[in-house]
Amino acid sequence: MALVAPGAVLAACSTDSDSGGSPSDGAVKPGGVLAKVSDVPVGGGVLVDAGGRKLLLVQPTAGTVNAFDPACPHQGFTVSPPAGGTIVCPGHGSTFDAASGAVTKGPATSGLKQVPVKVSGGNVLAA
Repeated sequence: MALVAPGAVLAACSTDSDSGGSPSDGAVKPGGVLAKVSDVPVGGGVLVDAGGRKLLLVQPTAGTVNAFDPACPHQGFTVSPPAGGTIVCPGHGSTFDAASGAVTKGPATSGLKQVPVKVSGGNVLAA
């Protein structure tokens, strides 16, 4: 019985067939609550679990929430939530603008991949 349970859990958590792509392609099912807006600090951000994968939610100004795939485009390290308007990759020091995800310092040569979200009723939802 113990051998069956892990397979069942893996099948239930699979995102490849559910989203039409790999877990790192930015596909998140629409409508799901990712966080409360109040849980995302203004001028900062948080990493959240979105159906078995991480997303970085940021709130650059009150009421405006953006989401990014937190995998650094340089080598895939998970970036840290922003501090002082800057997102930093702990792997090799690349930095990104917290509002747009645009690369501001390499070695990464491209910005963070944006993931569509919307704010509704005090919640951040996958769009």
